[in-house]
Amino acid sequence: MTNLGFQTVYHLFNSLEGTVCERAFLPSKEDIDEHARTNTPLFSYESQTPLKDFDIVAFSVPFEEDYINIPRILRLSGIPLVSSDRPMTPLLIGGGVALSLNPEPVADFFDLFLLGEGEGSLPPVMELFGKARSEGLDKKEALKTFDSIEWAYVPSLYEFVYDGIGIKEIKRVKSAKKKVVAAKNFDLSAYEIPENFIETPESEFKDTYLMELERGCGRGCRFCAAGFLYLPPRWREIDKVKEAVKKGVASRGKVGLIGTAVSEYPEIKEVLSYGTGLKGVMTLSSLRLDRLDGELLGLLKEGGYKTITLAPEAGSERMRKVVNKGMTDEEIMESIRLIHEAGFRKVKLYFIVGFPSETDADAEGIVELTKRIKGVLKKGEIALSVNPFIPKPFTPFQWCTFTDARVVEKRLSIIKDGLKNERGVVVKEMSAKEAFLQAYIARADRRAGAVLAEAAENGWKKAQKPASELINASVYAERTRSDILPWDMIDHGVKKDYLWKEYLKGLSGGLTPPCNVGACFRCGVCRPEFFS
Repeated sequence: MTNLGFQTVYHLFNSLEGTVCERAFLPSKEDIDEHARTNTPLFSYESQTPLKDFDIVAFSVPFEEDYINIPRILRLSGIPLVSSDRPMTPLLIGGGVALSLNPEPVADFFDLFLLGEGEGSLPPVMELFGKARSEGLDKKEALKTFDSIEWAYVPSLYEFVYDGIGIKEIKRVKSAKKKVVAAKNFDLSAYEIPENFIETPESEFKDTYLMELERGCGRGCRFCAAGFLYLPPRWREIDKVKEAVKKGVASRGKVGLIGTAVSEYPEIKEVLSYGTGLKGVMTLSSLRLDRLDGELLGLLKEGGYKTITLAPEAGSERMRKVVNKGMTDEEIMESIRLIHEAGFRKVKLYFIVGFPSETDADAEGIVELTKRIKGVLKKGEIALSVNPFIPKPFTPFQWCTFTDARVVEKRLSIIKDGLKNERGVVVKEMSAKEAFLQAYIARADRRAGAVLAEAAENGWKKAQKPASELINASVYAERTRSDILPWDMIDHGVKKDYLWKEYLKGLSGGLTPPCNVGACFRCGVCRPEFFS
């Protein structure tokens, strides 16, 4: 419930005349058992109406791990799993970050995907839905009308022809559009700021009023899906931001500033100063090491900040060049010295293992860098979060192979063993097994639907066995420039050729400078007409 995308879409639907939107959630295991025992279908939170009785059931899916919950929810609701087995209503619509990157693993379940950003993209869909219903169109004809919306992806209008683990061809039903152009809101001031539209006292961050400060990041880290998906970087008007901060302080006393690159916001110090002036506690979802200075750290301290969260990503300068995280060890250490001088004693560090061209020495570099940081922080505490690298669509590293799980586990062990005797250092990691499944789903094609359906019913272990050859090949295959990717019919604005050049540049250790918004047009997102 703290996902601002979910809350914003709920708010946008309910803002439309003639539309009422309610919420539903996957129950806990105990409640699922109770639904089964009493033969009660899944119902909405607001009015306890069964999901199968709604005109539309819409899913907001931020993470690949959520894909397995889609068939679970449909089964609990008594709604047929496969789109072709269902009548016109309820119409199943999917959106959210994960589905905007790659909807194919669940394409057989959905009637329609709305890809990209939500603001302004919903009214045309609801208008066409109302028209189709009033004209008595059958489902097949109705879906063809939705195809006229450029950000609407109707999976039944596309047929995939496979060649082994790869895709030989993507065939379009006659008249279906060639490209699905994801919705992008270039003018953030045209809509309300995404914030806590609903009070959620029993959810995560229950004491924090969340609001989106900015959208997009121009740094170009080659592994980061959000960084490329939300290009170009866009900033909200300072006056509207202050209004939201004032509302948040009055509501909960604590405001969480959310965004892809919050510390890049040009007036970030002014916002923090304003919030603390209202006696509010201010927090940021992320910090760039090279944006830190004494003034910013002082404002964070004054605003109640206790733990500084940073993402060096890699332990060596060589690997940071590969991923386009252009920071030297000394720049990192200088930031740590500033953090210590400002009086902070808790630091959280994010690292990734398994990047292309990584060696064991790079994992050892994470150990050495952490020890150097601990030496500066003295009695301070360090929490290390170490995750395996997972190639994601629409990034330069979308063509990479997933590093062998045994190699990943070895490098995780190097880090844990190297730091086990360091007092005040705690290491948490995602297992290679968990990362393997996410790596499969992230880049899978439509054939993954059968695996997900089986896993939802009988668990991953049973689901993987009959498809193990395809899954292993899909996870460990290195794609080439000529390969057809499952998401190739989707256009988020970034040119595929640009991503490929960045991939090759990364393998050679080359750095690319950050975006110069409205002035550089190298990736294809910043079309001149949007910034004239």
